[in-house]
Amino acid sequence: MGKKHLYIIDDSRTILKFAEGALIGAYRISLFQSGRDALEQMHNDCPDLVLLDINMPQMDGYTVFRRMKDSTELCKIPVIFLTADTKQESEVMGLEMGAMDYITKPFEPLVIQSRIARILELDDLRKHLEKLVEEKTDEIEKTFIQAITTITYAVDAKDRYTKGHSVRVAQYCLAIAKKLNWSKQDCLNIYYTALLHDIGKIGIPDTILNKPVKLTDEEYSLIRNHTIMGANILRPITMVPGVCDGAQYHHERYDGKGYPYGLAGDDIPYVARIIGIADAYDAITSNRIYEKGRGEEYAVNELKKGRGKQFDPYLTDVMLSIIEEGFLFSDTPQFEFENTASEEEADAFIMEVCKKTEAGAQRADDTDTLTGFPIRKAFEISVNTYLNDPLHDGTMLLMDVDNFLYVNTNYGHIAGDRIIKRLADVIREHTIPDAYLCRISGDEFAIFYPGDSSEEWMEEMAEGLIKTFKEAVRDIDISHKLSLSIGITYTRNPLERCRDLLQKCDKALYYVKRNGKNSYQILTRDTDEYTESQDKGFQIDIAELKNRLTEETPPMGAYSVEYGDFEKIYRLVARSISRNKKDAQIILFSLTENIHGTMDISDLNEAMNILENCIIGSLRKGDVTARYSSSQQVVIMIDSNQENGHMIAERIIANYSRMYDNYNMDLVYNIEQVNAKTG
Repeated sequence: MGKKHLYIIDDSRTILKFAEGALIGAYRISLFQSGRDALEQMHNDCPDLVLLDINMPQMDGYTVFRRMKDSTELCKIPVIFLTADTKQESEVMGLEMGAMDYITKPFEPLVIQSRIARILELDDLRKHLEKLVEEKTDEIEKTFIQAITTITYAVDAKDRYTKGHSVRVAQYCLAIAKKLNWSKQDCLNIYYTALLHDIGKIGIPDTILNKPVKLTDEEYSLIRNHTIMGANILRPITMVPGVCDGAQYHHERYDGKGYPYGLAGDDIPYVARIIGIADAYDAITSNRIYEKGRGEEYAVNELKKGRGKQFDPYLTDVMLSIIEEGFLFSDTPQFEFENTASEEEADAFIMEVCKKTEAGAQRADDTDTLTGFPIRKAFEISVNTYLNDPLHDGTMLLMDVDNFLYVNTNYGHIAGDRIIKRLADVIREHTIPDAYLCRISGDEFAIFYPGDSSEEWMEEMAEGLIKTFKEAVRDIDISHKLSLSIGITYTRNPLERCRDLLQKCDKALYYVKRNGKNSYQILTRDTDEYTESQDKGFQIDIAELKNRLTEETPPMGAYSVEYGDFEKIYRLVARSISRNKKDAQIILFSLTENIHGTMDISDLNEAMNILENCIIGSLRKGDVTARYSSSQQVVIMIDSNQENGHMIAERIIANYSRMYDNYNMDLVYNIEQVNAKTG
């Protein structure tokens, strides 16, 4: 190993010769009277250490040192200030700038030899440690890249129709980045970001990804959720800038009609806009489970159609130019990462993927796909686990949207889902971190708050939910029809379970429904008596009352109401037909099991919803229907004879049979006439 190379920079020839004489035997020496000359030479012949005077003409020692620190080639060279400046502030300034030592003139040769030897020894140790870290980092990066590649192939393998999709998308993105003259590092970043853009699909059941028929709304919502799931998986990664953005936002559209957040234009991260174009192009040209891949010409036309709508217009033009020039797949790029990963970061990423994979199927079973809330089964398990401790108590709220059936019936389930999502957001806004949330079914939600709570706190919470929900739906055309009703109970009884609390809440909720809605009711802890909180309900103003009473009725179909309202309407009808000498028909539709114990609750709910829609679509404006029980629907047909009633009932059954073909259930009906004489 050769001698270490030292630069000595001083405007005094005498000092240069004296220093050279003290060090010449142990080191290779270069002398400079000008800092500028020394800097120029350093780029061609880099020294191992610099002895630097401070007070020099043209360029002082501080400026020389700053230039060295600003250079990536020179910034790590150790510097010792060698100067006649004995002021303490000068020494402090030099050391704060990063000098290794500060020696004043005149100096003792043995002292300077000793200090230089110590500093060079420390610098050798630093270089050795950096080399070890670099070797370890290379090893981690190789493992990390192998993990990314393996997981990418695993994601693509889940869907047999998208094999190689992520790799192709990454290659398209790399070509776009090169076309944009990005740096090698930025090209590498977007390549790996694109490789991982669909990683959220690792948590989606294969049965849904490979389903050969149309997906249900819930299944489609689960697939759409892969963007958020992917971002959560990738959150531990810091070595690839923007990797979370690629996964989370690549399905956003330039016109704001994408998902998951409806971002538009420049609000969509740039990498996500690039991935979105590459992803769409590969989707069009590749075979999918629902259709064969189209040719390049068709794909180009689709990109042009989506320019400025689905896709960033400038990036679309870049992609089109790449296709026109003849795109060729290249080998995987081999660059070095600027941001090195720690071993813990790599482990965290791999563990997160494994965790999401294991939990994927369970999550699909335990989570409502529309809101992300736990379903009732998972909710009951969590609450019961908490209540197993006899010292634990809590508060339960059960709520639903008033007149929600009117929305689904007259505006469709998409409008209904929009309201459900807004209610879910309102609930999140008003809950404490350790609360248990649940979507029971339809528009019915539950919240369980652990711990003891005062009635004043419950009233404040319920009023806040009702008020915020009203504000959340204010922009909806029928907002005057939408409100929130809440039933509340609380307990310290160690024997009570989640279901007991929900039943009490249901009783309180029913009270609210029968007494004007848009309010809340608290059932006391030890009895089934109501508190006086119903007097604190929200009052309607005259303008809103007028809107509700005078709103134009739907153009066709029967009125669908809750059963409590149905009873009141029946009494009104009975008095009316008695006065007007007209008859009416009461029809009771019932779903029955073919084999006892085979009726699944989810199938029953679906069947009842279909039956209700069939009834509404088959009856006249003045007729009324309501759900009597979980498996029965009742109808009043006004000014109708029994023959006509049978005809309508048979038509409803025929329509129902065409729309629902579950052989475990039969639909039957009974009909009774309400005579004008008897009322």
